[in-house]
Amino acid sequence: MTFSALSISGSGMQTSQTWLNALSGNIANQNDTVATNQPVYQAQYVVAAPAASSGPGGVGQGVGVAGVALGPATGQLVYQPSNPLANAQGYVRQAKVDLGEQMVQLVMAQNGFQADASAFAQAHAAYQSALNLPSAA
Repeated sequence: MTFSALSISGSGMQTSQTWLNALSGNIANQNDTVATNQPVYQAQYVVAAPAASSGPGGVGQGVGVAGVALGPATGQLVYQPSNPLANAQGYVRQAKVDLGEQMVQLVMAQNGFQADASAFAQAHAAYQSALNLPSAA
């Protein structure tokens, strides 16, 4: 007996957790400021892909993190002449992170995690019930 529903839901929860971690880092570093001649924080974007499978067609075996894409190290120039890191023209470099986009993705990742956790709990309960069935006499 295989417990594929548990592993599929678990893979979704792990992927959502990685996504949530990346988003929290992006939000926390959205206002990072450096001198214009330095690289700035690069936003992280989780790339998800279907999990590899030895089954027929490789379909329905869950999801995994295929990698993490990085945003531009150049960020964006912002005019802040009072900032001690500003160049002679008054510009500093800030991370290119769109807070609105990050918040939308945060809700999506949280909903995905909750859906997978619910599916995991339901599958666990179903398997537990099946294991506790009385034996046929």
